[in-house]
Amino acid sequence: MTDLNVMTFGQHRPEEALKSQVDLSPFFAPRSVAVIGASPRKGNLGKYIVQSLIHHRYPGTITTVHPKGEPVEQCPVVTQIDQLPNTVDLAIAAVSAPHVLPLLKPLAARGVHHLIIIGGGFAETGEAGEILQQQIQEEARRRHIRIIGPNGMGVFSAADHFNSFFLKPGAVDWPLPGTVALISQSGAFLMHLLDHLGHRGVGVHRAVNFGNRVDIGECELLEEFGNDPEVKVIGLYLESVQDGPRFLETVRSMDKPIFIFKGGKTEHGQRAALAHSASLAGAYAVFQAVCRQTGMIEVEGLEQMIDALQTFSRQPRARSNRVLVVSNGGGMGVLLTDLCEQAGLIVPPPSENDQGALRGRYPAFYSFRNPVDLTGSGTNEQCVSVVEYLLAGGEFDALLLVLLPGTEGINENIGPMLKDRLPDNLPVVIGAYGGLYEALNRHLGPKGIPVFPNGERAARGLELLVRHTRMDQKTYGKVEVPSFDPAPTKGWLKSFDRNPHEMQIKNLLNRCGIPVPQHFHLLKREDADCAADYLGFPLTLKVVGPAILHKTEMRAIRGEIHDRKTLITEWEILYSRWPGQVWAEQHMTEGLDLMVGAHRDPHFGPVLLFGTGGSYVELYADIARCVIPASLEEWHSCLRRTRVWKIIEGYRGKPPLNQNKLLAFLNWVADWMMQENEIQSLDFNPVRLYEKDLVVLDAKMTRLLH
Repeated sequence: MTDLNVMTFGQHRPEEALKSQVDLSPFFAPRSVAVIGASPRKGNLGKYIVQSLIHHRYPGTITTVHPKGEPVEQCPVVTQIDQLPNTVDLAIAAVSAPHVLPLLKPLAARGVHHLIIIGGGFAETGEAGEILQQQIQEEARRRHIRIIGPNGMGVFSAADHFNSFFLKPGAVDWPLPGTVALISQSGAFLMHLLDHLGHRGVGVHRAVNFGNRVDIGECELLEEFGNDPEVKVIGLYLESVQDGPRFLETVRSMDKPIFIFKGGKTEHGQRAALAHSASLAGAYAVFQAVCRQTGMIEVEGLEQMIDALQTFSRQPRARSNRVLVVSNGGGMGVLLTDLCEQAGLIVPPPSENDQGALRGRYPAFYSFRNPVDLTGSGTNEQCVSVVEYLLAGGEFDALLLVLLPGTEGINENIGPMLKDRLPDNLPVVIGAYGGLYEALNRHLGPKGIPVFPNGERAARGLELLVRHTRMDQKTYGKVEVPSFDPAPTKGWLKSFDRNPHEMQIKNLLNRCGIPVPQHFHLLKREDADCAADYLGFPLTLKVVGPAILHKTEMRAIRGEIHDRKTLITEWEILYSRWPGQVWAEQHMTEGLDLMVGAHRDPHFGPVLLFGTGGSYVELYADIARCVIPASLEEWHSCLRRTRVWKIIEGYRGKPPLNQNKLLAFLNWVADWMMQENEIQSLDFNPVRLYEKDLVVLDAKMTRLLH
């Protein structure tokens, strides 16, 4: 028996946070920097980097390296790397791609083991660039040099006054120091993100554009920022993931909110991402499964990313999901309530005592039921006082305040009042229209209270706050289920030189204790009589072979045969087309047809699939995915996302079906995928589930091509 309270689907995964093994601090706060390739000529990238460092008041020494020895911005200049001061702990290579590799040996000899490579011309350009990038990677490992880049802009660290971006001063509204960390595969996306965050007054701790990831990539940076006490929230832009299992474990181990924007969602977008990053983009459906399993929250674009980071940068977590909605327009309150409840938030009425107390103080046409409607007659003082009073009772976990302009009573002067009197111990999100938006943002932004230019975006920000709070793993009751025997699977695939066919797989399932229909191979006419005696009626005829992918479409199956005459007739028809491939199989009673499958994703490894099965599996598209290994909590969440799970639990008076047998079968499939690296995909469709058992009606396997 297996204890489902501790069961994981697939092999055990470690729970401890992965930690960066190498000090990355010289990338963010170097004592002394060498900018290689900087010259005073027009358009020189190294010159722009030097100017950027000076503009940001970098406190360390800047030394430029150029064979002509021309100084840039009065910084010390040397003509060779071996002339650098021994205090340099970071080099920035602003040279063309062919000149990067020769830098590594002298840098290591000079004791410089951290390098940012600016500019392109590497793997993103084709085979020659890929070879050069591989040579740089191998040489850097040999010399113990850590690299960010190439094909990127490097690092921005506000608190350390360090910026390697090759942008002219004033090109970006650079953020002040704050609690946000940014990791981006795209330099352009990161540049625009920083500009918008700076404009909104959202502080950024550190930001990295890692480009082609010859060395340091998203996993190591996530580990770094996950362990940095100055970081409260992380924004991530990815087109692909290099090390899927490490990425999954890293994000799983973190308790900080991570917002991710995925480039390359569509097939065309994936091709564009390949051209940009020289790395295949993972299947989008698998990426979504990773988000759900790890608690990462996907955003749909730059604006949503900025809104999310602004909301999380300084707001506390919500205790639960009870929201107080306040507005000075009745229609707005109704809209906000709908948005909240559609997102899973609760908009409960205040207690009768609180409502009565407020009705005794304010005009009778105000509504205090939640949403609170102060109408166009409300004043600044009334608005703030009502909010204070209702939040003081502890009945609400968050405040959503949306104000409309054009009234005399509520105006720009409410900003300082809200700043001084809003609570600090629960989330507050504000929406304001027209001129009120800029005024409130000016007063409340420095306090860390997010202000949005409309109610919809404010409601979305609050929903994200509450959703992240509620992502703590649920616990489920202790359940014991039978375990199917995994031993027969060990080494089984080695006995085949091609993909095993359906009946061979079913024989394995039977040896493992997994129910399958009894079957009989019909090689000659007399075998049909034997099958009838052995299996009884009704029975099913089916064609089995590597080319038979969809039996129904190919008319390669005959169901519910009830007599010998029909059996012989149908066998002759099938045998004439597929000699030696016809099987008779026990007919199973009706049940719930499910699809259970698995495939090996090129980035994240084994992925388990579950959902509505049968001939219309593609049409229904009711499939959930879960990257394995996974915890029981992750699988419960995955299963419950399917529409068919409601039927399994018991629907419209019908009894529940056997969840325990289903979970045991899923676990067996996951274990087999984890232990057998030769399997590309498994497809069990349908798996028929009953009240007391299950039976696998069809099975396919695809091996990896070498």
